[in-house]
Amino acid sequence: MFRALTLLAVALLPAVARPQAPTPDLALVPGDALAVLHVRVAEVWKTDAMSDVRKLFAKAGPAALAKLDADFTPSPSTLDRITVVVLPAQERSEPPRLATILAFNEPYDAAKLKAAYLGNAVAKKAGGKAYLDDDRSGLAVYFADDRTLVFSDSKMLPGFLEMAGKGEGPLKPALAMAAKNQLTLALNPARLPVTADDLRAAMPDLVPLLAAERFTLTGNVIKETVFNWTLDFGSKEAAADGGKALKKLAEIGRQTLDPIRRQAEQAFAGRRNGAEPRPLDELPEAVIGLAGLGGLNILDAFLADPPLTVVGNSVQLKLTLPEWASQYTALSMASMGLALPAVQKVRNAAARAKASNNLKQIALAMHNFESAYQVFPPAAIVDKKGKKLLSWRVQILPYIEQDNLYKQFKLDEPWDSDHNKKLIPLMPPVYADPRAEAKPGQTYYKVFVGKDAGFDWVQGRKIFDFTDGTSNTMLIAAGGTPVVWTQPDDFEFDAEKKLPDLTGPFEELLVAFCDGSVRVLRKGLPEATLKALITRAGGEVVGIDD
Repeated sequence: MFRALTLLAVALLPAVARPQAPTPDLALVPGDALAVLHVRVAEVWKTDAMSDVRKLFAKAGPAALAKLDADFTPSPSTLDRITVVVLPAQERSEPPRLATILAFNEPYDAAKLKAAYLGNAVAKKAGGKAYLDDDRSGLAVYFADDRTLVFSDSKMLPGFLEMAGKGEGPLKPALAMAAKNQLTLALNPARLPVTADDLRAAMPDLVPLLAAERFTLTGNVIKETVFNWTLDFGSKEAAADGGKALKKLAEIGRQTLDPIRRQAEQAFAGRRNGAEPRPLDELPEAVIGLAGLGGLNILDAFLADPPLTVVGNSVQLKLTLPEWASQYTALSMASMGLALPAVQKVRNAAARAKASNNLKQIALAMHNFESAYQVFPPAAIVDKKGKKLLSWRVQILPYIEQDNLYKQFKLDEPWDSDHNKKLIPLMPPVYADPRAEAKPGQTYYKVFVGKDAGFDWVQGRKIFDFTDGTSNTMLIAAGGTPVVWTQPDDFEFDAEKKLPDLTGPFEELLVAFCDGSVRVLRKGLPEATLKALITRAGGEVVGIDD
């Protein structure tokens, strides 16, 4: 009997001692990433704090819930965990790189997902892993297994895949904690784009924080929401200095509250004093100001004496939110999965807005050129024999506040001469379309060149040449294949021939018209309509849906 128990204990010992293997999603996270955020969405959804929200959804009925699952792929109800990985920027001036890992509790249909969202994707490889890259949407997806996928921007996913699975690093202990907590946020201070000299020049009292090996925040929602903050250092002395720096940071935080408090006080006090009643329309402002003062006072009291404790080599802080706040906290955590497509949509909208603004600036430069010379610029700067040397994008440089760059060009030499090609990397930001990646020095912004189009290679058009109307004639379009910005290479237009691909990597055609307006032309416009918008004097009657 004793021998049997001993053998059983020996058999079980390795299983007890062996660390729990990370789930496939966490196994992909590089241990030396800049940061990682992990949310166990399904667990949060099942908490008591979410019971009222679950009842609200249930009231829609089983058929409605089933339709929601059927309308999207993978099905929203199968989402289990979300992990957002932040990789350091490749250059200090660039933003960090993000990749999102989604884990599902049921297998998803990869073929259905590809057909729905990655119709134009091509297979590529990075880090020995095959993935799909859709240039049109800018979305790249790696199918890790039938329940785990990774998505990011086309230019960011390869960098993640090169690092994926390399688990050693400062974040490794935090990844183990992520398997046990509903929310885990970990930061690798060594990867921050901040040096001790930078911090010393701005806030010298905070320099000890750069010695931290790892910052970890875990959160769990039960009846109350409990957050645990830990800042790990390499020694007790460094932890003690780090604790002092955190208290100094709290003092700085209190100072930043002062102007906000004054605004809240002004909102509460109103615009006049005296015993007479204030106008009724000031009541909402006064109530908001009163609530703001209360919240600021709570935050100020917390910062005045933050509950920091130094335990060994760590600085720790525990924060418990009241029970009434748990539902809001849980809802925020559970909503992250639904928010991801919205975040991408906002990013796409912001990129489109920036591209639209670029086209407006270029169109304005064209009109300023026309005001100075009574003609729009020709599509190319040419020599005496009519040989194309440089593009119109070089010619309008003085009108986009790039006169110094313009003066560096040798206008009697081609774009790829030994001298001029050195200026290609200096492409002005206004020529860079943020919606799609292009090689350095390349642009998607092109004009239409031809006898019936708005531009000729040699002769500049007068504004009176646009008899179809400036609001009905394209001036500049964003799309097609990117070209070197100094090279005279644009859309060649012949009304008798088929149009080239005008959209390129984009799902839409963004166009600046001759009146300076910028419009988005819906996908699938008939070719006859597009040709009518390109011609400047065709006499067509055009109707389009923006």
